[in-house]
Amino acid sequence: MSLSLSRLYNLIVAKYPKPTARDGEDAALVAPLKLGILGAASIAPRAVINPAKLMPDKVQIYSIAARDIARAKEFAKNYSIPRTHDSYEELINDPEVEALYIPLPNGLHYEWALKSIEKGKPVLLEKPAASNAEQAEKLFAIANEKGVLVVEAFHWWFHPAAKLVKDIVSDKEKFGEVEKFEGSLCVNHFFKDDDIRFKFSLAGGSLMDMGCYPISWMRYYLGENPTTAKSLELEVYPKDAKIDGFASVEYSFASSDKKKGIVHCGMKTPLSTLWRIGFIPKMIITSSKKDLVYTMPLWPQVYHNISVRDIATGKIENRSCFEDGKETWSTYAFQLEAFADAVKGGKSTYSLLFATRFNEDVLIAQ
Repeated sequence: MSLSLSRLYNLIVAKYPKPTARDGEDAALVAPLKLGILGAASIAPRAVINPAKLMPDKVQIYSIAARDIARAKEFAKNYSIPRTHDSYEELINDPEVEALYIPLPNGLHYEWALKSIEKGKPVLLEKPAASNAEQAEKLFAIANEKGVLVVEAFHWWFHPAAKLVKDIVSDKEKFGEVEKFEGSLCVNHFFKDDDIRFKFSLAGGSLMDMGCYPISWMRYYLGENPTTAKSLELEVYPKDAKIDGFASVEYSFASSDKKKGIVHCGMKTPLSTLWRIGFIPKMIITSSKKDLVYTMPLWPQVYHNISVRDIATGKIENRSCFEDGKETWSTYAFQLEAFADAVKGGKSTYSLLFATRFNEDVLIAQ
């Protein structure tokens, strides 16, 4: 798919499509989900505030709380959020708040998601869900026990393009048996040195922040969890030896000795490594018959390409995938819509996938 001038105009200038009612329902009969936000995080506008404007019949950004009440009030004013709360606890305990979005630093995810679950509040939880595997297993076990929906916010797989890739690589007759996955998400100087992503006490580091994306790609498209990390290439963050500035990991899988997954991730990736791996986020999925390259899985609404090459003939097919009427919707918008539908009991393409992820070990930690 080429990024034409007309498409660029539509992405930046054209109006978004009007929201539609749930299948078989009158939108007026289903009250919008009242969503509370824990933390005045910079990702909140991109993840939920702006997407909510596309679906006012489904989601209302109802309130926000921050450690600094003045910051919460300023944030609420800037983004037209009707209420603020003086503390995270007060927001969670508000009976008007039906669900919570938690974009706090990684090291705080477990604590506040658990408190939300204890109150029976569904949670859209920023990735990674917790600081380590033990916390993640406990968190989702308690959520299952109490019947509370918790969605780890890997927004990329809510886009139609992600499902198309899954359909292609799952067709063993045409694509063949997948033997190798390689995914990369690397930057060099995108984050400042004082960014919370470099704080070990808050579960920072490249694998925890950037790496969980290509790890999630690998697990989803290979259809299983890796069993062993066979090799590790590591660049330590110069200002804290406990933090990985770049990591490249090769994983093995129980289903086949031939199957392997390689993940590259970095917040302070050496430029020489960036030139070798590539600046643009992508994944390569290889079988005995074909290989597939999915470029830009995090921002497919801006640009993406799904290239499938037949190894025997060399023939290449390029594809892209959008939902009619929602071509400009971000992955975050699809995620929020699916989350709201699941909470409200409406029909959701991904509700079954939610249930499947409930029973998985959702985090592969350092």
